[in-house]
Order: sequence, then structure tokens, then C-alpha cells
Amino acid sequence: MQRTSFWVTMVLLLGCCLGLVLLVSSQAIAGAVFVRDEFSNGGIGSTFCCGVSGVQKGYTALSLDVAEISEARTELPSVSVTGVSDATIEGLEGLEVGYVDDTRVQILTDLHDIYTCPIQVNENDLYLLMVSGGALLLIDQDVYDRINAGPRTPESGHISTFITELGNSLSALTICGLISRKDPETAYLGANAVAYSGIACLTLKAAFGRARPWLGEGPYAFNGLQISDRYNSMPSGHSATAFALATVLARQYPEYKRIFYACASLIALSRVYVHAHWPSDVLVGAALGVWSANQVMGSSRILEIRW
Repeated sequence: MQRTSFWVTMVLLLGCCLGLVLLVSSQAIAGAVFVRDEFSNGGIGSTFCCGVSGVQKGYTALSLDVAEISEARTELPSVSVTGVSDATIEGLEGLEVGYVDDTRVQILTDLHDIYTCPIQVNENDLYLLMVSGGALLLIDQDVYDRINAGPRTPESGHISTFITELGNSLSALTICGLISRKDPETAYLGANAVAYSGIACLTLKAAFGRARPWLGEGPYAFNGLQISDRYNSMPSGHSATAFALATVLARQYPEYKRIFYACASLIALSRVYVHAHWPSDVLVGAALGVWSANQVMGSSRILEIRW
């Protein structure tokens, strides 16, 4: 009976995490939307719009494909194309044209924008987190006991330790480093989302001062300002890191978003299984990770930067 309760509780908590994350990150997962723009100044452009956390950005980039230019001319017969001759189009062939803002947008400027941008918080998402987190807080001890009920084997201990360590910042940044070999933009956004979530987590951990489960002080031991790891239970930093990176990957590769969030949820659950956090800690950490990723993606202009 204990084993049945254990697995049922794990599935319910996993579903809760996934549902909250998919709801909070719906705009980020939607991805980029490209809208055909008009001919202007003798050139052809497309407007890039990215909706993240209620923030919209628009950037105009030159087309790199001559065939696309010709296609655009046929698609927009009512627009004047005076000044764009066939010779001009042919001269563009083989010419690598960068983004409009290449000369103005640099990595350091982008980092400044990310970490100095005003904090954007969706009120509905915040209310949802407060309600769900508060409800889970009331049954933290029971859920924690059920997740940790039943016999443990050395194999399960090794597996849970391996899974939980995937959520630390060093592991996440290592993953970003591997990704950078094929997709530097995604790696850049992922690394900044991890860093941003880490800063937010450290701030809230010190503010709440919640006792770790293994201290035996119960789920309601909030001691205020603390810098000791013993009282840094809420929110879960590993959960925030895992969901921050998962959100960036889900935005860049939406076809695999369920896999990314499932892996992040396993990491979050492992934090309860290894007695490092209460269930409400990982829920708040997961939401904080998604918010951090959305904040970074909404502030970054990485798509305008040439590597």
C-alpha cells in the first residue's frame, strides 16, 4: 500500500509541475513569429516579433535569400518596387548580409539589457502560484512523507543522486557549453536564464530562511533572513535551474518541449526524494525558473547579434 501511494503521489506532483509550467510559459513556447514587411528604402525586410511574458519586440532584418526576394515581389504586386532592379537583386547573390543592427548590438550591451531590464511579472501567473503554492504548503509534510515512503535500495539512491545533480548550475552550464557547439544562440540564452534564476533563488532563499526537511523542524519553520544552507530550503535552486534551461530549450525547439519539461520535473521531484526540499519548494523553484527564462528571453536581443 505504501508503494502505491508513493507512485500515485509522484505522478500527481509531476502533473502539477508540468501543468503550472505549461500555463506560465505558454507565450515563450509559442516561439518566434515572422511577418512579411513592406519594401522600404530599396530593400526587403521581415519583421521579427517575439512574445515573452507579455513583452513584444520588433526587429527588422534583411533577407539573405535572393529567391525569397523574388518571391516577395510576386506576393506583393500592389507595393511599389521602384528602385529595386533585377541587376540590383542579382548583385545580392552570394553576398552575406547581416542584421540591420549588427554594428550597434554587441554582447555586452545585450547582457546589460538582460540584467538591468525592469522586472516583468504577470499578475495572473503570480496569483496562480500563490494559490497553488499555498495549498501545497498545507500538505507539505504528507506529500513529503508519501514520496519518501517505501523501501530504498542502493540502486535507487545512486539514480536519484545522479538525477538531482543534473539540476545544479555547473551541470546546466556544462550542457549549455555542449549546446553552443551547434547552437550558440540557444546556449547563450540558456546560460543567462540559469544565471538569472540563480540570482533570484539566492535572494528568496535568504529572505524566507526556510528550514531544510532533514533538520526535523517541520514544514513551517520560516526564520526570516538567513544565509546558512541549513535554512535555504525555499525555493529549490536545482528546480529553478532545471526549469529555466528547459524553458529556453522548449522555446527554441518546441517539438521537444514535453521531453524538456519532463526531465526538469524529474530533477525537481528528486530534490524531495533526497530530503533536500519540501514539495512546495520545488513548485516555487520551477515557477521561478520559468519566469527567469521568460525574463531573459524578453530582454535579450540575441537574434540581432552576429556570432
